[in-house]
Amino acid sequence: MTTDAPIRFLIILAADEGNDSRNIEIRLARIAPPYYAFKDLPAEVALATPLGGFPGMLEDLRNISVPEDNAARRFFDDRAARDDLADTLCLDQVEPDDFDAAFCIGFSGSMWGDDSLGITNVIKSLLVARKPVALIPGRNLDLVPDGAGAGLLILGESDESTLLAAHALIAVAAEQRQLPEGAVLGDMK
Repeated sequence: MTTDAPIRFLIILAADEGNDSRNIEIRLARIAPPYYAFKDLPAEVALATPLGGFPGMLEDLRNISVPEDNAARRFFDDRAARDDLADTLCLDQVEPDDFDAAFCIGFSGSMWGDDSLGITNVIKSLLVARKPVALIPGRNLDLVPDGAGAGLLILGESDESTLLAAHALIAVAAEQRQLPEGAVLGDMK
């Protein structure tokens, strides 16, 4: 990836599409702040879900009134953003080399175990490729035994954490873009 190409961010909505219980961690108030933090750079943003397409866990988005949160309201009123959400990538389509950083909302489970949705495989491959990942977890997150491995993992648990984590990803992705080819942060003296 060349340094003059736009920074590319991946936002993963970690929902269990086959589960009847809705993941309450994935909601417009958590998607909109990082989405616009990245878009306003300007950067390219891709949204991904386990199965791709319109995320079933947000079905109620079609029936809600205008949100009170500024970023969520902006998203609600933004046709291009709603189109991005309506046509998410399938996690099987994600190539870590295509992105500078990733933001995952709602993942629950073991980071280093296997999950049937492919979320851990994508996150692990990004971390192994030394791509920073921000994670706003779901109900139960288990980072043992390897934590982030060789990568950088940014964690937060509140709605406010989403914007803070997005700003941290922007700073790290921009700094990594300034490194010579093949260099790694920490190797520079």
